[in-house]
Amino acid sequence: MNSLRSRILLLCVIAVSATALAILLAFWITTGEYIRSQVNDRVENATQVFNQLINTREKQLISSAEILTSDFGFKQAVATKDSATITSALANHGERINADLMLLTDVEGNFLASTMPGLLPGTHQQSTRLVQQTIAAGGGASFIEVDGSLYQMILLPVRAPIPIAFAAVGFRMDDRLAKELSQLSGLEVTFISERDGTETAMVSTLDDQVLNAALSAAADVEVSLRLPFIENSHFSSRKLYLAENAAETIGVVLSASLDEAYLAFDELRDNILLIALTLLLLTIIGSVVVSRNLTVPLSQLVDIVGDFARGNYRKQHAADAGTSELQALFNAFSLMGDKIQERELQITYQAQHDSLTGLMNRNTLQQRISSLIDSQHEFFLIGINIRGFKNINDTFGQEVGDTVLKNVADRLRQFSGNNQLNARLGADEFLLVVGRHIHPDAEQGCKQLLQLLCAQMCVGKIDLSLNFCLGIAEFPQHADTAEKLMRRTSIALDNARSEGAILRFYQKGADDAHLKRLKIVNDLKAALANNDGQLFMVYQPKMNLRSGMVDKMESLIRWIHPEDGFIPPDTFIELAEQSGLITILTDWVIEQVIRQTAMWVQSGYIIQSAINISAQDLEREELLTLVESFLQETGLPNHHLCFELTERDMMQDADKAVALMQGFKERGFDLSVDDYGIGQSSLSKLKQMPVSEIKIDKSFVLTLDQSDTDQIIVRSTIELGHNFHLKVIAEGVETQASQDILHAMGCDYIQGYHLARPLAAKAVASWLDEHAQRRALANNGAGLQENA
Repeated sequence: MNSLRSRILLLCVIAVSATALAILLAFWITTGEYIRSQVNDRVENATQVFNQLINTREKQLISSAEILTSDFGFKQAVATKDSATITSALANHGERINADLMLLTDVEGNFLASTMPGLLPGTHQQSTRLVQQTIAAGGGASFIEVDGSLYQMILLPVRAPIPIAFAAVGFRMDDRLAKELSQLSGLEVTFISERDGTETAMVSTLDDQVLNAALSAAADVEVSLRLPFIENSHFSSRKLYLAENAAETIGVVLSASLDEAYLAFDELRDNILLIALTLLLLTIIGSVVVSRNLTVPLSQLVDIVGDFARGNYRKQHAADAGTSELQALFNAFSLMGDKIQERELQITYQAQHDSLTGLMNRNTLQQRISSLIDSQHEFFLIGINIRGFKNINDTFGQEVGDTVLKNVADRLRQFSGNNQLNARLGADEFLLVVGRHIHPDAEQGCKQLLQLLCAQMCVGKIDLSLNFCLGIAEFPQHADTAEKLMRRTSIALDNARSEGAILRFYQKGADDAHLKRLKIVNDLKAALANNDGQLFMVYQPKMNLRSGMVDKMESLIRWIHPEDGFIPPDTFIELAEQSGLITILTDWVIEQVIRQTAMWVQSGYIIQSAINISAQDLEREELLTLVESFLQETGLPNHHLCFELTERDMMQDADKAVALMQGFKERGFDLSVDDYGIGQSSLSKLKQMPVSEIKIDKSFVLTLDQSDTDQIIVRSTIELGHNFHLKVIAEGVETQASQDILHAMGCDYIQGYHLARPLAAKAVASWLDEHAQRRALANNGAGLQENA
């Protein structure tokens, strides 16, 4: 029943059946109501006609009886009680008027004479009582039963001049009379007698088979609607009472046949029913045909969709559509299949290739390399990096950069020939598979490739000479899986890039260091997410050489790995920068330092904490918003924070760095140039930067007391900083001699192991207290010497 075909069939059958049923019901109610009204009117009219017939007959009988009672001779015979004359007169008069019964009674109702031999005085007590009732009423008409026959009696007084007797004229109600009355009234006539609750038909125009049905229908006042498919009444009858006494009631039942009235109705009903059944059959056949014309094409469409789901768009289907609409649907599905295949091919191509160069992407090339490894063909994999590509983008714009990448891809295709196994991995990195059968010597093949790649390139009106570095891993010497081979090629390329070399082959054991770096990155990510105490901050004091006070701290991050122990900050910070974790790490450091500094300030210590930020942090416009949210949460004033940026990081994008630093400066933060002297900053850039201090790199300070050259550099740097109205901090101070030299040179602050090693946060307060005590004692001693 859930199929479309079944539902269409069921819907049509229900619709036709409901329509036919509604028509039959409306026809039955309307026709039945009409026939009921007609039959009831007919019975009512016939009843009135019958009453008129009975009254007319009664008047005729009374006229006949009056002739007898007004006859003088008859009166004289009654008065003289001449039995012979009375009997002769009754017989003669009865014969003249065709009366069936003639009799004479005294004024008390006793029979005196009769034309019926068996009707003697003292007999037929019931008839006598009826006569007596009629006499008491002064005469009139009535109905009596005599010897099982029904008579209509007319009793009139014999006056001489007072009533001396009553003459009765009786006419028997037989079948002939009943038929005459039936013909005149148009109804079936049945005379009945009711005695002791039992109803007996005395004379009737109906057959005995239907007589009881007609008598039973006499109990209903009106005709009810005739219900189909059940046994209904065949007559509509009306009962009239003709004579009543204590022992017996005489009546007549007038019956109209309903079968005749309903004959045409039944025939029309049957015809409608036959038409409905025929229409239902035709509907079923039509529904089956129509549903098949719908469901068969739909089934074919389901098959087509199934083929589409399996990726089979080219399979030809015989379209048995049946209708133009379904044919159009078939055509639309066919067109949809073509379009889906076209888009799928496009999506597949885009998923497998680089959108800019058209080369394969990493995943696609890795699958091809796996196939080559399975076939045991020897080959080597070349990783290619364009040196300084970012400068090309920054200098000439991204459009030129994209054109350069496309030209490099074309040169790779040119080098590969028929073996087009090339991929672009990132912005300026490519991979190239070279078979041993084409270039048996990997190094010689790489030299040919470099010669092709490094040829001068003309982009628009710009002539460019590109520099490349290559990393090579060989199969099967260096790896036996595609993943390992690609990873080891990347390691070789990283080594060439970091060493400034043009070409590097993978060296055995380098993979372990690479995996270790990956492990450090993953563990660092987990440590930041869990915040389980592996990472923590230490703080190294900075002392003001003029006052001897310590009012600055540099915050430094430390990591104690649960398995590997202490991991140097230079190691994991560099990996964080390479993996993109540096921004998360910076956010964590900023939150920790702000919360700790706020606690010191609330405890009464005047401390400014310095936080190191990276080049990637300089590109984050939301960094300033994050810092201010932490400050607002803790209530720490802005001037208690200083941000340190290395000279190298600031020079990567000096303009952007200046813009971000200006925002920090405007909000009251101090800014410091870290590791000054080893970068590439110019005096003009330094002048533009809104910094408040510079830190001399420790490489110039560690042996300051032993190197005249370092002293010249440091003195010049201090003077330069002061000329720019900047405070100067020297880091890496490890001896008192170096501290004294810096003091003499006018350096503002020192930082190093001579003053203090980096301290845990909980040890800072006690160290500050001890330093303040030492400073107080030193000041007191100096005062005593002056007084002496």
